[in-house]
Amino acid sequence: MSSGYLTVMKIDGDPDELAASYEESSQAMAQVGEDHDLILHAAARTEDGLMVVNLWPSKQESEAASQDQRRLAEAARHGLADRRISSDHYEVENWQVGPAGQRPM
Repeated sequence: MSSGYLTVMKIDGDPDELAASYEESSQAMAQVGEDHDLILHAAARTEDGLMVVNLWPSKQESEAASQDQRRLAEAARHGLADRRISSDHYEVENWQVGPAGQRPM
């Protein structure tokens, strides 16, 4: 039985440019996550872009968030359709919050 649904998205491009766009969209995207029961979100610059990791309670919440009009508007605003993006999805066997607890950055 799954204890969650993990999505890993990699966006190719200039890491600094992508991080700036990410920051501009963070408030709207946080609301999308909250409205669709997001458990965990992390984003990191990579050598060739930005990686975003989300943990959802189920595939259904992940898919609902991916089709949320606010998310689609932010993606369009930042031209993500013009970038190479890879996405992987995994059923999660187990997850837990570490000793540091939930620490927003």
